[in-house]
Amino acid sequence: MSEQKNAEQPAEEKPQVQTEATVEEEAYFYHPVEISGKAVETLDEQEAERLRAEVEQKMQEILQILDEETLQLSEFLMEEKNLTVELCTLLRHILKKLHISFNIPPKNVPLREKMKKVVLNEECHLIVMYEKGEVDSMFLAEYPPEIVMAVLWDVIPELAKAITIYRKKISTRVNFFGKLRKQLKNIFKAMVASKGNARVEEGETLDAVKQALEEKPEQPEQ
Repeated sequence: MSEQKNAEQPAEEKPQVQTEATVEEEAYFYHPVEISGKAVETLDEQEAERLRAEVEQKMQEILQILDEETLQLSEFLMEEKNLTVELCTLLRHILKKLHISFNIPPKNVPLREKMKKVVLNEECHLIVMYEKGEVDSMFLAEYPPEIVMAVLWDVIPELAKAITIYRKKISTRVNFFGKLRKQLKNIFKAMVASKGNARVEEGETLDAVKQALEEKPEQPEQ
């Protein structure tokens, strides 16, 4: 019985052993050559030349895009610098005229180090006080553009409120000056009219005296 069972069992499969020749053959026929996003098994000379031309053309297109982007990037960087300086200069004149400064929440300023206080004074200098005790103070335009944009984003709404308050002050003064001008004009007209009447009366008196002196006295009858 044991012999019959052994005969019925299939023989164990022997593991396939790859020889060097087999590895070389597989490497030759199945080596993944990635060109233009495709895996090919074999390439003849014409196909290889065509794919090489496609790769060169794509590379030329990429280089052309890089040239154009680099040129535009350079122009934008220059324009950004000029606009930053101009904006900060105009802002400095406005802040000096209004005599105002702004406390900016440190969390709104994208700096890596921990800050204790951030102030934009009326000279448009951004003063940054760090928790370690160090202090930086520079003209706002000298900071990186990201810092300038963050500060302006926080300051402009507050500046609008300050302009509104300043406008109301000017409006109050203008109303006062307008009313006072009207009163002074009335006083001036009254004084001119009074002076003119005095001159008329004085002129009439002088004319009467002159006329009396010019008249001849009557001769007495003999």
